[in-house]
Amino acid sequence: MTFIKNLIGKIWRLLPRGPRRWLFVTLSGLGLRPMPDPGVARPPVAVAGVFQSASGLGESARLNLAALQDAGIDCSAADLSHTLLGSRELAFAPAPRAIAGPGTLILHASAPFVPYALRCLGKPLIAGKRIIGVWHWELPRLPADWRAGCALVHEVWAPSRFVADAVRHDFHGPVHIVPHAVSLPENINPDPWRAKAGTGFLAVTQFNMASGFERKNPLAAIAAFRRAFGADADVCLIIKMLNADHWPEGERRLRAAIGNAKNIRVETGVMSRSEVFSLLAAADVVISLHRSEGFGLLAAEAMLLGKPVIATNWSSTAEFLNAGNSCPVPCRMVPANDPQGNYHYPDQLWASPDVDAAAHWLRELRNNPELRNRLGGRARQDASQFSVQAYQAHMRRLLSI
Repeated sequence: MTFIKNLIGKIWRLLPRGPRRWLFVTLSGLGLRPMPDPGVARPPVAVAGVFQSASGLGESARLNLAALQDAGIDCSAADLSHTLLGSRELAFAPAPRAIAGPGTLILHASAPFVPYALRCLGKPLIAGKRIIGVWHWELPRLPADWRAGCALVHEVWAPSRFVADAVRHDFHGPVHIVPHAVSLPENINPDPWRAKAGTGFLAVTQFNMASGFERKNPLAAIAAFRRAFGADADVCLIIKMLNADHWPEGERRLRAAIGNAKNIRVETGVMSRSEVFSLLAAADVVISLHRSEGFGLLAAEAMLLGKPVIATNWSSTAEFLNAGNSCPVPCRMVPANDPQGNYHYPDQLWASPDVDAAAHWLRELRNNPELRNRLGGRARQDASQFSVQAYQAHMRRLLSI
C-alpha cells in the first residue's frame, strides 16, 4: 500500500502544473456542496494542514495549533501531510485527533485545493463546523481557480493586508487579517554556522523551490552580494535552499549565478526549526529580495532575532519593514512572468528589486556595526506585533472567547 501511495505521489508530481491544478479543482469539486454556516466560530477548534511539511503552509498550521494549545483553547489536529497536498519531511508531535461534531475547522490549504482537502477530511468531520480558510497569495488579484475555495469556506483569515485585499475581490464573506505568530524555539546555537562561515560578515537568505524560484528571487540576492563584495574572502553568503528537485532548472540557474564564487555557500538539507533559527542568529544581515510576499516569514523571524533585513519594499513585508527597522529596497513593477509556472500571471504585476540599492545596503551594514545594531534593536521591538500573545488575542476575538 505504501509503495502504491508513493508511486501515485511521484506520478502526480511529474504532471505539469496546469493539468495537475485542473484535476485538483475539477475532480475534487464534483458533487461537493457548501456546508451550512453555523454562524459563529467557536471552540472546539480543529486545525487541518500539512503539519509535517517543511513549507510555509506547514509552518502556518504548526504555529496555529501551538498558539491554540498554549492559550488553553480546546483544539485538535487533522494532518493532511499524507495526502497529495503535502509531504512528511518533518516530525510532528502528536496532538489530539480531530473528531466529528460542532465547532470550528481552521483549514490551512490554498483555495484551489480546499475541495480536495475537505474530501480528505470527510463529511462527518466537517459537518456542523464553521470552516475558516487560512489563505496566502502573493499577487494583487486571486486567480480564477481560487473561486472553488471561495464557495466552500465561511470565513477567511489572511496574514497581511496585502492578501486580504486580494481575497476581498472574489470572496464576499468575512475576511480578517491575522498575522502569524513568530516565537523563538529552544536550543538556538549560532556557533556552528559562524564556524562554517568564518569570522567575517555573514549574509543569509533562504527559499523553498516549491514556493516559487522566480518569486523568491534568490538570483537577485546573489547578484547584489557579488556586486557588493566580489571575491572578498572576509564575507560569506549562505543560501538555504529546500526542495530543489521541484524545479531542477531553478537549481541550475542558481549554481550558474554563483559560478566559482568561493564566498557563497548553498545548504540543501532539511532543518529543524531550531537549526533554521540558529542559522539566522549567526547572520549579520538577512536578505529577502523577493518579487512578492503574502506574509514574509523569513523577514519576521529575522526581526525577532534582532537582525537587520534587506528586503524588497513591496507587498506584505512593506507593512512591517521600514527605514527605522530595516533596509527597504526600491523596486519597479513588472509583469508576473514565471517560467516555473507557479505565479505565471502576466496580466498582473510584481516587483523587480533594485540590485544596486541592495548592494549598497550590504556594504553599509558591513562597514557600520552601529547601524546594524540600531536597525536590529528596533526590529526586535517591532516584532512584538508577531508575538504569540498578539496572535492569541486575534483568535480569542474571532472565536468569540
